[in-house]
Amino acid sequence: MLPLGLGAPVGLSLPAFALAGLVWAPYTSTSMALFQRSVSATALSQALAANSAVLVLAVPLGTMLGGPLTTGMGARRTLLLCAAATIALGLAAGLAVLPHRRSGTGDDRGPTGLRWVRLWSGGG
Repeated sequence: MLPLGLGAPVGLSLPAFALAGLVWAPYTSTSMALFQRSVSATALSQALAANSAVLVLAVPLGTMLGGPLTTGMGARRTLLLCAAATIALGLAAGLAVLPHRRSGTGDDRGPTGLRWVRLWSGGG
C-alpha cells in the first residue's frame, strides 16, 4: 500500500504488490502453526476461538472505517494511512518481542506466554 499511498508509478507499485502477495500468502498456515506451538493443548480451542472472533469482527469494521476515510481523505491518503499504521503496528509488535528474545528468559511462547488466553478462559 505504501507505494500507492506515496503516489509511486505503476511500474514500482505493481512489483511491490507482487512481493507483498508472496509474503502474505503463507500467513494463514504460519499463524496457525504459531498458535499450535505457543498455546497448550488444553487452551488451544479457546485461543483459536478468540482469534476467530477478532478476525470475524475486523473485516466489517475495516470496511466500515475505510469507506468514510476514503470519502473524507481520498484514496491515496487512506492507503498511505493504512500503510503507515501497518508498519507502526509491525514495529511495535517486533519491539514487544525483542526484550523477551534477547533475555532468553521464560518459555518459548512469546513475550506474554499468551497469558491472555489463560486469563480469558478462566485459567488464571
